[in-house]
Amino acid sequence: VLTDGKWLKFILNQIIANSLKYQREKGAFIEIRTKQMNQQTLLIVRDNGIGIKSSELARVFDKSFTGSNGRGGASSTGMGLYLCKKLILKLGHEITITSKENEFTEVTIIFSHSDFYQVL
Repeated sequence: VLTDGKWLKFILNQIIANSLKYQREKGAFIEIRTKQMNQQTLLIVRDNGIGIKSSELARVFDKSFTGSNGRGGASSTGMGLYLCKKLILKLGHEITITSKENEFTEVTIIFSHSDFYQVL
């Protein structure tokens, strides 16, 4: 993919740190994989942690939003995913998050393929 490596590292560190912060007590895992779709490459980070309440999912990228998990014990500022979203948009990519409470959270970064390097 064509992107800024330094900022992508920051974004991935934040996503993985969240997975570790909200992991289940036993049998925790983080899966990182890629998938090619048409003119996009997806980078998917999935964990089997405590998940996010469906009522809070739409707000996870909002500035200063911590949600009930962040207020319940983990030290959270609500800035991590907010900054990730801002940086992703600046880089010209997209980010989505899906989750089911007590089952999983999956963050997907969507990189559009640029035709800049295509051979004619």
